[in-house]
Amino acid sequence: MHEVSRYLFLAGSLPFLFLGTAHAIATPLRPDAPRGLSPADHALIDSMSTATVRLTRRTTMWLAWIGFNFSHSLGAVLFGLVVVLVGRSDVSFRAEALCFGPLAVIVSGVYLVLAVKYWFRTPIVGCGLSFVLFLLSWALQLASG
Repeated sequence: MHEVSRYLFLAGSLPFLFLGTAHAIATPLRPDAPRGLSPADHALIDSMSTATVRLTRRTTMWLAWIGFNFSHSLGAVLFGLVVVLVGRSDVSFRAEALCFGPLAVIVSGVYLVLAVKYWFRTPIVGCGLSFVLFLLSWALQLASG
């Protein structure tokens, strides 16, 4: 049962690795080169490119948008990589699963709540799948003692 738990744990990393990478690829680099996460309204792109944020005039909403998207992608991929590192072998999983099992459930659960509240179907499905896989993995860990 322990191996099944480890495989479920590793499988839970895949949506985060995939979606985090896809998010980075969909992030536009320039206002004149739109990608999937560019606003559909060209006037909004122009406005974001010139509007500064209240905290500082040193950055625009466009630059903040790019930074947010890349840092969000990095966080998702990093979470997926940590899960892979913990589950990479039976030895590492046995040593770390009691700590990282519930942590993975919590992190994926928070992402799922954010996805349901603010995002769209693809991240909802991916975060939901990860959450269920991590929850099953943790339940098996607890059941096997």
